[in-house]
Amino acid sequence: WYPHPTTLSSYLWGTILALKLKSPLALEEYEKFYIGGQIKKIRRKTGMKQLELAQKLKTSQSVIARIENGKQNLTLKALTVIAHALGKKLLVKFY
Repeated sequence: WYPHPTTLSSYLWGTILALKLKSPLALEEYEKFYIGGQIKKIRRKTGMKQLELAQKLKTSQSVIARIENGKQNLTLKALTVIAHALGKKLLVKFY
């Protein structure tokens, strides 16, 4: 049994899916996507276009698209710089 994705938060859904698959790799891939999705959500809330964020970060729009789609690996330093460009602070939690 799988609950419908819209009934759960995206992170919880990804965690359940990874546990069902019993694959740490699946969770790792989902978390990359989840981080990119959060960047996209925050960028949109601020009314910023991908190109505007790219210009702030001195990179290309295609790099921002890859980040938002979970196709780009990011360091903590890169995440901190992105957060700052979006007017946010980065918080890392261990569970």
